[in-house]
Amino acid sequence: MSNDKQAIKSADLIVLANAQLPEHEDFIVGVKVQSVAEQHGVITFKGESFLDENGLPTAKSMIAFNLYKWLCHHFSNKYTLID
Repeated sequence: MSNDKQAIKSADLIVLANAQLPEHEDFIVGVKVQSVAEQHGVITFKGESFLDENGLPTAKSMIAFNLYKWLCHHFSNKYTLID
């Protein structure tokens, strides 16, 4: 990962991530980043998981997971959280 990452506030990165999501070819309505965290230089995104009434994953769950993972790869080498 690059050593010249830009510092960014969590709220600002959430806005950027949510703006980026619709550009992904697998985007589904309802996917939205609600929180972000950084650990050991890796930024992780969390949001709607599309679980069923029993709390089990649905077909949309894996799509959402893959979209959040894509954001992780897309933003972790560019930014570091400052809050």
